[in-house]
Amino acid sequence: MTLRRIVRLDTSNLSAGSFIDLTYSPEVDLRLKRIECVETTANAYNLLFLTFYMGDVPYFFPDASAALFQPQDPSPITLDLAHAKGVTLKIRVTNADTTTRRLLIHLIYEE
Repeated sequence: MTLRRIVRLDTSNLSAGSFIDLTYSPEVDLRLKRIECVETTANAYNLLFLTFYMGDVPYFFPDASAALFQPQDPSPITLDLAHAKGVTLKIRVTNADTTTRRLLIHLIYEE
C-alpha cells in the first residue's frame, strides 16, 4: 500500500476533566490504516481516552486509551477501514487527568 494522506486533528489545550469532539470528512474515498497519537508535553497517555465513530458506527467500546496509539509502539494497531467520501469520522477525546493536556491525533490513510 502507498501512503495517500495524513490528517492531523488537534485537541488544543484540553483542561482536566473535559472533552472535545474532533471530526474529519474526506472529499474522496480513502482507507484508514492507522491512528497515531502524540501528547505534546511528553506526559503519559494513560488518562486520555478516545471514542471513535465512522459515520454512525462505533469502533471503540466504550473508549480506548490514547496509550494504545503511540507512534513508537513496536506493534502498532493496524486498521483497514474504508472511509467513504463525505462520511464524518468523529473522535471524542476525554481528559481524565488532573492537568491540562494537548493531544495530536494523526489519521494515516493509504491507497
